[in-house]
Amino acid sequence: MNPFDQFDKPNAGGNPFDQFDARQVERPESTPRLVGQFAQNANDAIANTFGFPVDFVAAGLRAAGVPVTDPVGGSASLKRGIDYVATLPGRAIDAYNQGSLSPFGESRTSRFDPETRGENIAAKMGEWGGTVAATLLPAAAVANAARARAATAGALQQTGLPTQAVANATHLGLSPNVAKMLATQPGTQLASGLAGGAVAGATDDELLGLAAALAVPVAASVGRTMITPTANRLTNAEQQIVQTAQREGVPLTPAQATGSPTLRVLEETMAKMPLSSGPMGDTYRGQREAFTRAVLARAGADATDASPNTLGAIRRSLGTTLDDLAARTTVNADVQFADDVTRVAQDYGRRLDTNVARVFQSYVDDLAPLVQAARSPGANQQISGELYARIRSDIGQSIRGAQNNPALAQALRGLQTALDDAVERSASAVMQQEWRDARRQYQARMTDQQAMSGGTAAERAAGDLPLGAFSRAVRMNDKTGYPLARGQYGEPARLADFLSTRIPESGTVTRGQMANWLTGAGLFGGGFASGGADLPLLAAAAAAATPYAVSRLYNTPWMHAYLTNQLVGPTAFGPLYAAEGLRQGIAHQQNPTDAATGALVRALQGN
Repeated sequence: MNPFDQFDKPNAGGNPFDQFDARQVERPESTPRLVGQFAQNANDAIANTFGFPVDFVAAGLRAAGVPVTDPVGGSASLKRGIDYVATLPGRAIDAYNQGSLSPFGESRTSRFDPETRGENIAAKMGEWGGTVAATLLPAAAVANAARARAATAGALQQTGLPTQAVANATHLGLSPNVAKMLATQPGTQLASGLAGGAVAGATDDELLGLAAALAVPVAASVGRTMITPTANRLTNAEQQIVQTAQREGVPLTPAQATGSPTLRVLEETMAKMPLSSGPMGDTYRGQREAFTRAVLARAGADATDASPNTLGAIRRSLGTTLDDLAARTTVNADVQFADDVTRVAQDYGRRLDTNVARVFQSYVDDLAPLVQAARSPGANQQISGELYARIRSDIGQSIRGAQNNPALAQALRGLQTALDDAVERSASAVMQQEWRDARRQYQARMTDQQAMSGGTAAERAAGDLPLGAFSRAVRMNDKTGYPLARGQYGEPARLADFLSTRIPESGTVTRGQMANWLTGAGLFGGGFASGGADLPLLAAAAAAATPYAVSRLYNTPWMHAYLTNQLVGPTAFGPLYAAEGLRQGIAHQQNPTDAATGALVRALQGN
């Protein structure tokens, strides 16, 4: 029996398979066609975007009965222009083969429809990606021009070109603020457009493509959190202090380096819990030692503690240095020195209060013989280095004792400067630098000693330079320069203020929750509560070991680097979704019955 007899034969001699539909066989994908589909649809999307204002007006005019067909500047004319440029090489080849002198009159088109699933995906990716590029590029240009105009307003005022470009874009509705929003995170926007196009092409469903495009920022945010788990919440001023800490070699905790409130509570909790306090305490100890080392380095010491032994060693070493310099120095009391002292006495002496004027005048009287001798014809009055050092040291002590009287302190500094300038003119360049270094180290030593007289008993016992007391000492020694972070201790004082305030709020409930998480109370308590007699002991042991393990891991160098890295910035969902909404509106603006066009029609009709 013929196995095909069971099939009906529509006509004699017909093929028994004629009644079945032929199976469609897709041809293999062609890379040039895929690239061509992507480029063609990207060009169309760009033309649609840039021709949108003209198309919008033309659609409204047509709906109002005005016979507008293909306005110049609309998307159709832009597409023809792009197609013309794209096919120019092919038309030139055709003209050459046909013996024609001009390729411009030949008819040729580069457009072709997708025939396979891959070509459809490439076409949609080109369409969506082209729309992204068409909105990103002008938005970035306007935003950059606005920044350039703000930065170089005076220079641009003469040419007017960037200013006019921004003004024109603003009149079109693309203000600098809007442009900045549309140009945000271009990589994420492009990835969103390509993903949406790929899904739309693969599924033939625009809504699924839109869902995919909107999902990309969410995925980017998740990926960003995995790469950069903590966003930087510090202000610009605080970030400058963090840079100071890096220059000074003072390590910061992740909470301090990022300003994260969550990490701040975590660190405070670990510092207070019995087992986790060990690793966390070691981190804080290393930080304080590094800060103390950085400060004492200004006094010429290499030490991690400001204990009495260390400060005593600094004093003895600096005393030896000053004695050596004094023995090798002779200061010429020249006419310039006499003029400087006289000017200071005249400028400040008459403005001082009666109760402190005598202190200042006593130093002027001490210098009077030197001033008089310097003004004597042919005199070559000299001051020994020992006398210079003693006078300068006495004036310095009076300056430190006059912190509550800025006028007296400033007057005394004028006398001190006159002496220092005389040394500058008398000594060699090498010795001048030695005196400058010695004076800076002396000032630093006095500030360090003043700081160690404050702080807490625990800080003094540990040899830690008290942060608050150090900052106050710097401020008292230079009330004018302190707010400007001026002088050798200006930036370290700001760093001290920063470190002393990096303590979280009490947050009892928050820290209690964090402590539960650290000890694994929910995990171990719930997991072992229903077990046998030995399981509660295991739960207690696990809960006790967890804080130490977490704190140990947290305080490793690589974990610090991971928690503080800022390789990826935060995802701004608002601007990204606003830009996507704009692109969707442009992509679907061809329908003349949409609400926006209807509003334009009613406006044209005067309704």
